[in-house]
Order: sequence, then structure tokens, then C-alpha cells
Amino acid sequence: MVQDIEDQIISIVDELYDAGLITPKGGNVSARIPESDELWITPTQLYKGGLTEETLIRVDLQGKKLGGRDRPSVELPMHLLIHRTRQDVDAVIHTHAPMATIVGLFEEAIPPLTIETIALAAAPVVPFMLSGTREQSQAVVDALGDGSAALLQNHGLLTVGKDLREAANKAQQLEFAARTVVVCRLLGGQPAVIPEKLAEFLERIVA
Repeated sequence: MVQDIEDQIISIVDELYDAGLITPKGGNVSARIPESDELWITPTQLYKGGLTEETLIRVDLQGKKLGGRDRPSVELPMHLLIHRTRQDVDAVIHTHAPMATIVGLFEEAIPPLTIETIALAAAPVVPFMLSGTREQSQAVVDALGDGSAALLQNHGLLTVGKDLREAANKAQQLEFAARTVVVCRLLGGQPAVIPEKLAEFLERIVA
């Protein structure tokens, strides 16, 4: 089972790298080892397009290194606090998704252009803070609440899930939504939006 989690992380990182959500050295992924207080996390400052199982780092929920030859992501404290706080979360994904990053730079309301943009509008924006700090970690956890995504201003996108597949699906869904918002703004004019009552109904489903 431990090996399976490593395989899943590598597969998800490759998928998100190929999709352009994770950059050569930007982004990090962690997943809890089933029925334990330990997790695997991606390394810092290594090329994300070619990670192997040997490059992953195993830590406990206090951050003690238990395995792996490299240093864990500098944002390990953020991952650890989320895993400790959210018992329903077994996977945390932080990407440098370009369109989500652009949308996070603005504090304007996101219009209900599509079902995906409704989900994006439910993602809070966390002001920029230095990575790896206690302040950043707490701010992300506070903003996330019991939700599944947050926009990190000037930084990227964070999604969580009961497993890696759910967190990765959310990351790609929100990047698609962000692209829709950006293109609509570039085209100008007044795009059609989902009617208010339907948008409120859909928000309860997709948030």
C-alpha cells in the first residue's frame, strides 16, 4: 500500500506537469499513507517532470523525516497543517496553474459563466505570504475551512481531496474555469451568465 501511494504521486505529478499546472520546479503534492500518521511529499528544487519514487520524502505529521534522500518541499508546513487539521483530507496538491494564478491576482467577483466558474468563485483568495512560514500555513488552513480549494495570491492554486484523484480533478477543473474567466475578460463585452437562481442551486452542488 505504501508503494501504491508513491506510484500515485508520481502519476499525478506527471499528469499535472503535462497539463502545464506544475512547472519544472514549481508545485508540490502530498498524500497520507493509509491508516497511519505519515505521508509522502514531493521534493524541493527538483525537476518535476522527471520525479521517481526515490525522490519522494516520507515524513510524519510533525515533519520528522522518515525516508527519502532529498529535502521535502519548502511548503511542507502548509501540507502538514492541512493534514493535521482536516481528517477528511488524504491528499494536498499545490500547483502554479497559470490561469488560476492570474484570476487570483484580482479580487473581483467571478461571474457564473459556467458550472466550473461557480466552483472557482467558491475558492477563497489567500493574500501572498512567504512559503513555508507558520503565517502562510495558518492563513491557508483558515481560508480553506472545510472547502476543497483556495487561490494563493501571486502564487497559484491549492486543492485537497479524499485522495489524489479527487484533488487533481479539482485542480484541473478550476484551471479550466480560470481560463474561461480570463478569455472572457480579454474579449470584453458582457458575456451571458447562468441565471441567478440556477447559479445559487448549482453552487450548493459544486462548492
